[in-house]
Amino acid sequence: VIEVISKGYRARDYVIGLPFYLTQGIKDIVVFNPYTNEVLHCRPSGYRKTHESPVELTLICGCTVTV
Repeated sequence: VIEVISKGYRARDYVIGLPFYLTQGIKDIVVFNPYTNEVLHCRPSGYRKTHESPVELTLICGCTVTV
């Protein structure tokens, strides 16, 4: 899942969206904030890393994505 932060919904995207995706078994969650260029990459295993866009990420499925 790649979530793009919308103006005025930042708290919802981080506080509600991210935990929801983690509990649903989604293997990679990427949250992109276009206002700060922050890219947050999380996995249910507890992996959590912040990057600055543009960044190329390798997902568990083997795909790569540039955010």
